[in-house]
Amino acid sequence: MGMRALAEAIMLQAAEDFLREDRQEEDIVFFVGEGFRLCSEMAAMDHAAKCVFLDMIGKSAPLRSAGRGKPASTGSQRVLHIG
Repeated sequence: MGMRALAEAIMLQAAEDFLREDRQEEDIVFFVGEGFRLCSEMAAMDHAAKCVFLDMIGKSAPLRSAGRGKPASTGSQRVLHIG
């Protein structure tokens, strides 16, 4: 497996994990930090591709209200973005 394929696999696994409420905090750290930056560079993603990818992930899994298991309002959903 090449470096590009490995980087893509890491990002896709993190995106899948983000759909699980118990993994969201950990994955937010990945997506807003060095992990995503490094993987996206190894995957040869340009800025537009990174924005589209993060936007899809951010919209795919709304956060849950603490302890209630109900979807949070759209105004309180976390936003993933490239800084």
